[in-house]
Amino acid sequence: MSFIFSKSELFPTWWSPRPGAPVLTGWTAGGSARKLIGSTSKEVEEIAVTALAETLGVETKLIRDLHQASYFHDWQADRFSQGAYSYVLVGGAESAQKQLAAPVEDTLFFAGEATHYEGHYAMVHGAIATGRRAAAEVLAGRSV
Repeated sequence: MSFIFSKSELFPTWWSPRPGAPVLTGWTAGGSARKLIGSTSKEVEEIAVTALAETLGVETKLIRDLHQASYFHDWQADRFSQGAYSYVLVGGAESAQKQLAAPVEDTLFFAGEATHYEGHYAMVHGAIATGRRAAAEVLAGRSV
């Protein structure tokens, strides 16, 4: 499984970084995300567990029993992103991302969907791919 699209109002999209990985991300945005404003991370976790159980057609107890940990991030409240994805102006598709991705003195390495210069900027899989790229750069001790 890579992506699951459901009819859940609050968590319509789920994905895993790779098939078989023990990590699952639930995603919401727009009006649905606004409905969660003011909720505690524990409340959001419970809503997500219920939504996933409904999506998979299993008992909520099964999801709770299998659940080991969760992390909640409110991108809308994040002072650095303010809920935004990156976007590229006309004509800047490749050069802007390459500039953002460029290591500084082989000491500081950058990842994130805004640094993906192979067409997946503003996408989760672009963010995952750049994390792998930056990790390889760190491990190699130089830019790749």
